[in-house]
Amino acid sequence: MLMNIADDDKKTHLTKVIEALGGAVTPDGSVSTHVVTGKVRITLNFCTALSSGAWIVSSKWLKESFRKGRFVDELPHILYDEDYVLKYKAELKDAVLRAKARPQALLKGYSVCIAKHVQPPFRTLSAIVESAGGNVISGLDKEIEESKTIFVACEEDIEEALSAAKKGMRDFQQ
Repeated sequence: MLMNIADDDKKTHLTKVIEALGGAVTPDGSVSTHVVTGKVRITLNFCTALSSGAWIVSSKWLKESFRKGRFVDELPHILYDEDYVLKYKAELKDAVLRAKARPQALLKGYSVCIAKHVQPPFRTLSAIVESAGGNVISGLDKEIEESKTIFVACEEDIEEALSAAKKGMRDFQQ
């Protein structure tokens, strides 16, 4: 399990609960089965865990599990984050259930070319793309199927983005 909780005292307490129930805490989202959090935080570990099909649950799931002496059903405890709903016009539950149904499949069959000025940096975005089943490519000169390639760019990469668009790649700008 991965804990995406800022409060160190709460994190320590919840770690003890997880271990008492037979679980383990990991710092690596890509191997995590659960993310325990009170709020969506778009971090590397959060994104890789979600893409890999991890449950994103509130700490109430752990409290209920502790009361029952075993890990309980996650579905009623999928995190509800009002800020996420307002920003993305969707509930996190939908993304969690899609990822559970098809782990590492969001970008399956797609190549993603990441321009050099994009934030977060290349290494972070690459890990997220790969956890979602995508293939990271560097440069526009690769032999690629344009309709299956996404080019991620920002304003500083406008020339490269225009070149990608001319080749028929899908464009995602920050």
